[in-house]
Amino acid sequence: MRTATADQATDVTAARISPVTGEVRIVSALSPEGRAATRVPVSPREPVFAGHYPDFPIFPGVCVMECVHRSALATAPEPVELAAVKSARFAAPAFPGDVLDIDLIWARAGGAWRLTATAATARGATASLRLRYRAAGSALQAPAGPAAAAPAAALPGMPEPADLLPHRYPMLLVDRVLSLRPGERITAVKAVTHNEPWYAALVPAQDLAYPASLLIESWGQSAGLLASAATPRDRDQVMLFGAVAGAEFHRPVFPGELLEHHITIARSLDDSVIFEGRAAAARAP
Repeated sequence: MRTATADQATDVTAARISPVTGEVRIVSALSPEGRAATRVPVSPREPVFAGHYPDFPIFPGVCVMECVHRSALATAPEPVELAAVKSARFAAPAFPGDVLDIDLIWARAGGAWRLTATAATARGATASLRLRYRAAGSALQAPAGPAAAAPAAALPGMPEPADLLPHRYPMLLVDRVLSLRPGERITAVKAVTHNEPWYAALVPAQDLAYPASLLIESWGQSAGLLASAATPRDRDQVMLFGAVAGAEFHRPVFPGELLEHHITIARSLDDSVIFEGRAAAARAP
C-alpha cells in the first residue's frame, strides 16, 4: 500500500485541472487500515466565488467534492482516477475563510477502490461521500476525429440560462437550452473551452481532462433550469445542491468538446426536486 506525504500530495494534485486552488494538506498519511486525513483551506480568493454567487458567496457543493477528490488523489493506495460518485450528501454550505477537514477511508472492492469520506468545517458536518476509483489511465479515451458533434438546433423561445440561474462567470456552466418542457424535461449544452479559468496556468504535457466536479455542476445547473422554468425563482433565494447518487464517468472530456445534458424530473417533494438523466459528448455518454 502506498503511503502519501505532504510533498506527494502537492505533486499529485497540482498536475490536475481543478476549480479549486486551495492546497491539500495531509494531516494523517494513509495508514495500514486505509485511513487518512487532509485539510483544505477555502480562500476568499477562490475564483468560483465571483460567480457563486456574486451577492452571496457560497463554496459550491461540487467544490467540496473536488476537495475530497483531490484529497483522494493525494492519499490513494495507488495511482487512481475517479470512476463514479456512488453518493454525495451535502449537509451544510461552506463559506469563504472556512477550512475543510476531510477524513478518508479506503477499501479494496474487486478490481477497484472504494472511498468513504466526510468533510466538515468548524461549524460541523458539510458533506459525506462514497466514491469509486479505478486504476489511473484505464478509462475509455475520447473518440478520434472531430471533438464534438454539432448539437441539434434550439427550439424557438428557449430561456437564456442567466435569466433563470443566479450563477455568473466563471461558474455559469450552461450555454444554451435546446429544448424544454417545464415540469418534465430539458436538453441543454455546455461547450468546454481553454478560456475557462481552470486552464489559466497550463504547463506542457498537463492532463487537460475537464474536472468531474464541473461536469456534475454543469448537469446540476441544467437541472436547476428545469426546476426554475416550472416554478419561477424568488430572486432573494438560491437553489442548493442537496445530493447526487449513481453518477458514472465513462471517459474524460477535453477542451473543444460539447456536453449535451438530457434531464427529466423523477419526483418533486415539497421544496425539493429529484432529477435523473445523462450527459453526452460527441453523442457518446
